[in-house]
Amino acid sequence: MKKIGLVLEGGSFRGIFTAGVLDYLLDKQISFPYVIGVSAGSGNGVNFIAGQKGRTRKVITHENAEPYYGLGQFKQSKKMLDLDKMVFDYSYNQIPMDFDAFLNSNIESEFVVANCETGEPQYLAPDDTKERVLQICKASMSVPLICQPTEIDGYHYLDGSVLDSVPYKRALEKGCDKIVVVMTRDETDQPTDYSKFKLLLNICYRSKYPKIVEAMLNRKSMYAKQLKGLKSLQKKGKAFIIRPEGLKIGHFENDMEKVNEFYHHGYSVMEKHFDELQSFLES
Repeated sequence: MKKIGLVLEGGSFRGIFTAGVLDYLLDKQISFPYVIGVSAGSGNGVNFIAGQKGRTRKVITHENAEPYYGLGQFKQSKKMLDLDKMVFDYSYNQIPMDFDAFLNSNIESEFVVANCETGEPQYLAPDDTKERVLQICKASMSVPLICQPTEIDGYHYLDGSVLDSVPYKRALEKGCDKIVVVMTRDETDQPTDYSKFKLLLNICYRSKYPKIVEAMLNRKSMYAKQLKGLKSLQKKGKAFIIRPEGLKIGHFENDMEKVNEFYHHGYSVMEKHFDELQSFLES
């Protein structure tokens, strides 16, 4: 039997598109033996494995919960993006995560982080503790220039998408014969070009983490190479790609109506292509 992996791109609030896609798959009881996520894709992956339909949408829109992003949040915590609130407080209290369902799952999972010391991507697997699951998610979502690096086991990590935005190669390395890739950008969208922030990167990271600065400056070209590789796999019948179709929102979209619309877009795009996906899974 072929091993099919699920690869989840990041994209901050655009991850709500992925949430819609995965919620449709949960409705159809579709699962995968291996899941890898990066940045917002990490949170999506955890909730998908736990079978918690709707949780990612609630977290991103902070439905019935305290906001974790914006100027109001900054006044409270001096953080524009409070990942401790979003990842830890939400998971334990405000929008509880089903840790038992996740930790007892037989699905293999990894989440991408950017190692500040080495300038290389790492692929961290949760162990059997709640704290490590959340620490890895926080590290994978630690957006450069907005969040402080997250420390795990003596290393410091930033958002994994700056070094491996679409970690399909890792899925293949882990023995996946084919992959289903959920992306949050349409084909015209470009990722953040960190070379435009070279001066700020140097101020913030150069003295402590010179290798991560050099790696981040190549993010745009890295992403272009990844897209080229994905298209090649798609032509060979080894990759099935789901992405937005004509609808966009910003990285940190303030209009929650647009954010929720993007969620429903993800759900409807997956519904539209579900028969194609089934054929891909069965072939």
